[in-house]
Amino acid sequence: MPSKRVHQLNALLQQKLGALFLMELSFAPGAMVSITRVETNGEIRHAVVFLSVLPEKFEKGVISLLNKRLPFIHHELMKQLTLSRIPTLHFRIETRGKAVTDIEKLLDKVKAEMPPEES
Repeated sequence: MPSKRVHQLNALLQQKLGALFLMELSFAPGAMVSITRVETNGEIRHAVVFLSVLPEKFEKGVISLLNKRLPFIHHELMKQLTLSRIPTLHFRIETRGKAVTDIEKLLDKVKAEMPPEES
């Protein structure tokens, strides 16, 4: 279980990256990008940033842009944070919410196909 310090760092990274995405990065027109969570390992060497991208057709482009701009992002975090080490960032598409959404869609479909209950 991550320590309190790691939880605080995750929240801080999520906040700073969110502001950086909003102010400094230009995603494709119509793309909505949000950071769902950040998970940092115990040694604070690596942090996985989970993203939600809508519509889904922009996912690859967003990840590509972020990986291309990684040195800039890292530099900006170094300027804003007073940490001895800024973790190496890894960007991933969030899959937790998609599974829930897919299950809900399937349940709605099954419910719609069921015959109505008789009273």
